[in-house]
Amino acid sequence: MPTRLTRNSQTWAIAYQSAFANPAAPTTTELNNANFVFKVSCALTEDSTSMTLGDSDTDSTITFCSIGNEQTVTNANPTAQWTWLKDANTGGSGSTVDLTSLYNLATGLLDLPDSTYWLISRTGKQGSQDANFAITDRIKMALFTTDYSLDLIENGKPERGQQNFIYAGGVNWNYKLAS
Repeated sequence: MPTRLTRNSQTWAIAYQSAFANPAAPTTTELNNANFVFKVSCALTEDSTSMTLGDSDTDSTITFCSIGNEQTVTNANPTAQWTWLKDANTGGSGSTVDLTSLYNLATGLLDLPDSTYWLISRTGKQGSQDANFAITDRIKMALFTTDYSLDLIENGKPERGQQNFIYAGGVNWNYKLAS
């Protein structure tokens, strides 16, 4: 059997909007609170999951003292798309839903529109994927609202869900945890 390569240094987490007293300075205690922050890395597919900074909005107002065409960055524009695997045991047809399933957790958080969450990305040391957040970790987080999710069904592939998030106005990019 071939060895499966994984990127076990990449952490993806989703947090309730109210998880942080100050989103500009989240703490390790807040990030490690399993009642508000959920690590879902192993439910997400690598080829269709991303969170990046898109082109920034700019202001091209010029004054009499401006040199040429000046542009000032005004707003960052984070974008995010997450694709996750779905569990066969969803509680349909009279069965009991598997509430311990990471796939069902991801579906429960991401399947409905108009939920606002902090999406969090951390690239750490090898094997750090499910480790607690620690002081000096660098994270990227942005506030997004869910849209209507997509069911991705293809022959020969597991059933997946996909969420194309709508930016909701909060971003904290490359933040180094201090406490």
